Amino acid sequence: MLYGGHIKSINDVVDLKQLGFDFGEVILENREARTRWLDSGLVDESDSGWFMIAHGPREGPPNDVRNLWDYYFTDLKETVDVSKELGISFLTVHLWLDPRFVKPDVVVEKVDFLREIVGYGQKRNVLISLENLSENAADLNQVLIEVPGLSVTLDMGHGQLLTEQNTSFGIIDRLMTSIGHVHLHDNYGGTGVADDRHLPIGDGIIDFAGILETLITRGYNGTITLELEKEDLKSSWVRLRKLIDSIRSRLSPTGQGCG
Repeated sequence: MLYGGHIKSINDVVDLKQLGFDFGEVILENREARTRWLDSGLVDESDSGWFMIAHGPREGPPNDVRNLWDYYFTDLKETVDVSKELGISFLTVHLWLDPRFVKPDVVVEKVDFLREIVGYGQKRNVLISLENLSENAADLNQVLIEVPGLSVTLDMGHGQLLTEQNTSFGIIDRLMTSIGHVHLHDNYGGTGVADDRHLPIGDGIIDFAGILETLITRGYNGTITLELEKEDLKSSWVRLRKLIDSIRSRLSPTGQGCG
């Protein structure tokens, strides 16, 4: 696995490197942040073994089609452009598609929207990845069918909200070939944004052992961002690596961990 954390400033890059992380996820949450990163002179350092991916802005009111096209579309195109300038080729985006809360006609608009932004990204060599919010595997699968080239960012924390069982299990089972990145943070479940608490690993109720074993069994060995406060990164990373080593050791025919 390759492990990373959020970066909102040059100092965050320095801190993550000192901790020994493999990459940073640049938070391009608004125009101010995009301008700041462009002016920073920082670019992806893949050739040196340390790299960056990106996380885009939030969409705004989830049932507002005018906002979707008049404002968010412009925001995301600018985010793709900035990602390209920074040498970043992977961008996670938010777009709520849960049919329990988003109107059917708006879901249709959002699928068209994703088709457009994925195409825009492809022309600039930036892969667009849709992060699960409260959607289940069936909701996301329909979108993937209709939007070729779209990736999925599996957020285990979001998977615990508005559901009895963490939806990560179903997403891994049904959409494994589309999962391009993983977000990891803990919570106690719940029904709203306030319950998306981004707690350190092990401080909530999420079955990381079960989800990670399912993910590893299906062959995932990619990138994981710990979406945590800076002071919680090191301890959670230690817990996560111990857990993954234990899972791999148990699954290995020789009983040895895979590193």
